[in-house]
Amino acid sequence: MSIDNSVRWVRRVTLAVAIIMIGWGSRVVLRQPVTAWFAASATIWMALLLISAVWQLRGSFTAIAALALATAVVARLFSILRLDPPANIAGLRPDDLDLLVATGPGVPGFELLGWFLGALVFVQFILRAASVAAAADSRESSLNAAALTFIRIYVGLMFVPHFGSHILGGPFQFKIYTLYFASLGLHLPAMQVLLAGSVELITAIGLVLGLFTRPVALLGSVYLLMSMLWGGHFRIGYVWALPEGGYEFGVFWAVMIAVFAAIGGGPLSVDNAVRQSDFQNRWPRLRAARFLFL
Repeated sequence: MSIDNSVRWVRRVTLAVAIIMIGWGSRVVLRQPVTAWFAASATIWMALLLISAVWQLRGSFTAIAALALATAVVARLFSILRLDPPANIAGLRPDDLDLLVATGPGVPGFELLGWFLGALVFVQFILRAASVAAAADSRESSLNAAALTFIRIYVGLMFVPHFGSHILGGPFQFKIYTLYFASLGLHLPAMQVLLAGSVELITAIGLVLGLFTRPVALLGSVYLLMSMLWGGHFRIGYVWALPEGGYEFGVFWAVMIAVFAAIGGGPLSVDNAVRQSDFQNRWPRLRAARFLFL
């Protein structure tokens, strides 16, 4: 079986699994006592999952990236869903509060389905990259572009568990994180949670799709460094395994993301597609902002 035939087969299986995930998630939303907040978040992202799953049949790298993001968000939402939150959370330590919204219990089996769909998306990306590299004049350059794209998508997906809990999970998760941020001594903790979740969402979308990559990467990198500062990690020490966590982990990811602030989204990005189109010529007012796509 050729690479192109394998890619077509994986695309069809991916669409089928995505439809199963959407059907399962819709059943939970309609039949379980979820909040309106969670139902709205899940419905929007399941719609995006369906759109990207159909779009990926065309073999676009952008569609594959969009599908990876939608898969990660939907899988995360239903994997940490807590249908019976504790009635009283007073007196719990900050670490206990964080565990309440970061570990589930979720819908049994949904996380496994999410990992399976994610694996299909990964396999499709690898096969598509191999197919493009085989047809390219410079195989090495093509593989390098694919590798950088994979890293860019991965670091973007890193933000999904965070904004999924901060602003998509519902009132219980939002209240928990408000209390957690308050325990760190942050002023206006509810606004801080909303701001953090918004930055994480913007950074995830921008990096995964390669949209406004440079400013988004700069935003995400600065955000991580500020999180390390406000969380007191610089005072703890370098090694992340230290009690309460040092700054090793956060700074590592900040540096990884900063790379894309320097090099941009690369050839497999929305930014590059915009550069190669006549979009900016059709909208002269956007010429002044063309640096966003460079």
